[in-house]
Amino acid sequence: MRTHFAFFAAALLVATGCSGPASTGDSDADTDASTDDAGSNDDAPATNDAATQQDAGTIDSGDGFGAARTACLNEINKLRATQNHAAYALWTGDAIDQCVDEQATNDETDNSPHEAWLQHKYPLCNGNGQDECEGYGVTPTAIVKCLDAMWAEKDQPNCSGCPACSGAYNPNCPNCDFYGQNGPECGHYVNMSADYFAKVACGFSAKGKWAVQNFSQ
Repeated sequence: MRTHFAFFAAALLVATGCSGPASTGDSDADTDASTDDAGSNDDAPATNDAATQQDAGTIDSGDGFGAARTACLNEINKLRATQNHAAYALWTGDAIDQCVDEQATNDETDNSPHEAWLQHKYPLCNGNGQDECEGYGVTPTAIVKCLDAMWAEKDQPNCSGCPACSGAYNPNCPNCDFYGQNGPECGHYVNMSADYFAKVACGFSAKGKWAVQNFSQ
């Protein structure tokens, strides 16, 4: 099975658009379009499910994905630390975990990256941006492999300017091909390294192959 991933990052203050899905059979990435009404957390009700667990052993997760969720958070923060970015908190709790799992399961079932996120099917956990691993699997080893591949976008020539824009969302950041107009996109790395996000929720498909990471302020 071909493994690839996709990202969606929406503006925090101003909505933005991007290119449509790239389903060219390219080696490792598909990118999905943004919409003018997607990306803010305005429609998500207040919740007490936000938590700040990180590097605290295996996270207790009632959905059975505790080890994978731990690996997801710890790998993102390990990579962020290499560039002196503050650690993300884990956005978790029974309702949030169920929500991101449902998004991943929906998307794998329909073979449609970001479908649930864009259509606000489970809006509680939408946050402000999403990365999605397609086909890697839902084990700790699999999620680490996917996250490392996303982070490696920073080494592409068309992503060389992305670190300069980590402090504020800017889809037009110079020398940062955010949506992949001139080659493989940089958006996964941007989401993972952004200083304008504070937390991440990691969700895993019940079908066993897809995973999502939702980022929020």
